[in-house]
Amino acid sequence: MNADPLIMVLTVTSVAFISSMLTALVGAGGGTGLLLVMLWFVPAAGVVPVHGCIQLVSNTARVVLFRRHMHWPAIIRFVIPMPAGVYVGLQLHGMMSQAALQLVIAGFVLLSLLVRVPDAAAGRGFPSWAYVPVGFLIGGANVLVGVLSPILGAILRLERLDKERMVGTLGFFGFAGNVFKVAGFALVGFSFADYLPMIACASVAAILGNVAGRRLL
Repeated sequence: MNADPLIMVLTVTSVAFISSMLTALVGAGGGTGLLLVMLWFVPAAGVVPVHGCIQLVSNTARVVLFRRHMHWPAIIRFVIPMPAGVYVGLQLHGMMSQAALQLVIAGFVLLSLLVRVPDAAAGRGFPSWAYVPVGFLIGGANVLVGVLSPILGAILRLERLDKERMVGTLGFFGFAGNVFKVAGFALVGFSFADYLPMIACASVAAILGNVAGRRLL
């Protein structure tokens, strides 16, 4: 979509604030809304790395704000296999066309609307060993679709964590995923500088949104 650069930056910045505030309240979902808005302004091949930069700042702020509320057994098992998944995802990303990437992103967004954990299953716990393959798969899928927090939120609901630990743990999942994702795209030569004004403004808004959401929570 061809749009005035100022309008583009202001729109993405405003949505980054709102989405970060909502995610700090409920733990997941705001990044998906931001991604959908960014698809109007950023080509499909570039939207995931640019969105990843903004989300990295947002998740870093969330980790700092909720640093005392983390479910570390899940985090450690989840993060260790993630770099291998990111490598595989980058290979797939390089082979896909713009149209295919748009379809994958849209398909995930629709899928995330259907992911629900039955009330009867919540609280039984997610098998500790299962976080390892999930970390690998999420690492790869995150490169292609950009946001997977709705699915991760459904998994963590099985642990029946309190609201602060849910938000904090999901924030660390997002922080780790975006660190590896942004580093991977940088290594393959993606030009983040082309989107620097958008990234900078939206990142500041994301930090402020997290602070506002933490206070509301």
